[in-house]
Amino acid sequence: MRVLSWNLGHQTREALIRVGFTPALRALAPDVLVLNEFVDGPTRGDLRALLRSLGLTHVHCSTRMGRHNQVLIAAREECALGELRGPRLEGGAGESNLLHVHFSSGVELVGLRAPTYERQARSEYWDNLSALIRSTSLRPIAWVGDLNADPDNHRSFGGKYLSNLEREGWLIPRAKGEWSFYRGSRIDHVLVSQALACTSAEYVHTLDGVSVAGPSVEDHVSDHAALLATISLKARSEP
Repeated sequence: MRVLSWNLGHQTREALIRVGFTPALRALAPDVLVLNEFVDGPTRGDLRALLRSLGLTHVHCSTRMGRHNQVLIAAREECALGELRGPRLEGGAGESNLLHVHFSSGVELVGLRAPTYERQARSEYWDNLSALIRSTSLRPIAWVGDLNADPDNHRSFGGKYLSNLEREGWLIPRAKGEWSFYRGSRIDHVLVSQALACTSAEYVHTLDGVSVAGPSVEDHVSDHAALLATISLKARSEP
């Protein structure tokens, strides 16, 4: 399963989807598309038509809470909404920025974006999120998106939680590529339970003449690279 996760940088607005998005999506040809920092609305008819034309006919979007961003998941394989909900904090950002689906193959996927909380709210969010992830450790599930955290950066608040999850057995593959956010940080990740395998992960910055990621939305699709990962169910004999 080729999973493409992409922060579109809409910053709580039903913003324009940049011209380069369509050729990039066609070239990358994902089985599952996960959009975060996305806002749904009446202008998204062309997007949904594009998804249908690419065979991504099963589409779900998280419920918007207040003026917060949403997560959209579009897939070739039939999928149903799952029961997992984001951390419930004041304002609803944690819930609005998380979406859980079950695929007919048995794989589960959670798309998310970790809001940029501060102080006590940040601690509460990460305590709740890591507990939620931990509660699914025995399931064939992957968590993917902009986590606003780097497990290899000791200054990253959320990175400490990711490191703890990794020590407990979660796989967090280090994607190929120097950065996922244009300022040089690596904050977009996929977390895979022990029931799944992840055979590749990479940050896509440019593609067939399309500037996928960079500082200017006029010249790039987003300020985040696209994260492309390949995941699958492990064979029963695999450790």
